Amino acid sequence: MAADPGKPGGEGATPQDPPAAPQDPKPGEGATPQDPEPGEGGKDPNVHKLERDVANRDKRIKELEEQLEAATGGQKTAEERIASIEEQLKSMEEERDAAKSDSVLAAAGCIDLELGRAALASLDGDVDKLREAKPYLFGGQGPDPRSTGGKPDGDAGHGPTTIADGVKARLHGK
Repeated sequence: MAADPGKPGGEGATPQDPPAAPQDPKPGEGATPQDPEPGEGGKDPNVHKLERDVANRDKRIKELEEQLEAATGGQKTAEERIASIEEQLKSMEEERDAAKSDSVLAAAGCIDLELGRAALASLDGDVDKLREAKPYLFGGQGPDPRSTGGKPDGDAGHGPTTIADGVKARLHGK
């Protein structure tokens, strides 16, 4: 029943629907151009579109300013960055000087490095003058500062030497 597709008159050889006749437009349709009139907005600006564009532009400017501030770390000028670096350098130099004076005072036997550093600054860094002016800042004078002054109580070296000796002494009442 099926026709051979390779032979003329086979499947798909004749169209199912005949071609449609072109439709004639009604009188008046398509006769006028669809372009807007000159007063309908062809060259007149759309106020709403302009307002939206201005708002979008302002929003974009604000985003870019925030990105710029984040990238520069909140510093706006090179002078501010230079001032910040100079401040860091000054604090590092102060720390270095404090460490040097601490090492000199510690080598000289100073007890209180903080007080010694302040006094050393007033004497232009001369440790010998500091030792003469304030001898109480340096150790080695007078009694041992760690001692309380009392005599130690207890049995130093006269008790049992092993646990077994201690148990025997306890049992026998010694």
